[in-house]
Amino acid sequence: MDAFELSFPPAPSAVTRARNEITERFASSLAVRVLEDVRLLVTELITNALRHGQLVTGDRVSLKAMVIDDLVRIEVRDPGHDGDVVLRKPGVRGGGYGLYLVELLAKRWGVERNGGTTVWCELPSGVGR
Repeated sequence: MDAFELSFPPAPSAVTRARNEITERFASSLAVRVLEDVRLLVTELITNALRHGQLVTGDRVSLKAMVIDDLVRIEVRDPGHDGDVVLRKPGVRGGGYGLYLVELLAKRWGVERNGGTTVWCELPSGVGR
C-alpha cells in the first residue's frame, strides 16, 4: 500500500500543493491516464471544500490518498459546517463540475459526516491489468 495524508490552510495554494504531492507520490505507481484522473479529482474535491466548506481562519483541509492493490482512494476532509454536498447539473451558475466529474470517473464515492465533512472516492488504479 502506498499512502499519505496532508493538511492545508484554506487557501487557493492548497490545490496546487495537493496536485504536486499526488504527482510526486504516485507517478511511478499509476498509469499516466489514472494519475491525471486522480489529480483532477483531487483538484475538484479540494476546490469544493474551499468554496463550500464555510471555512474560517484556523480551519484546515486534509487530503488522504492511497493506492491499495487495484484501487486508488482519495479522501478530502474539511471541518464542515453542515453544508450540503450535492451532485448538480454542470454549468448551473458557472459550476457543478466537481461532483459531476467524481461521478463520471470514480468507481464509487460518498460523503461522511463525523465532526466535519469527508468526501471520498475510489477508482481503479490500473495496476494488475
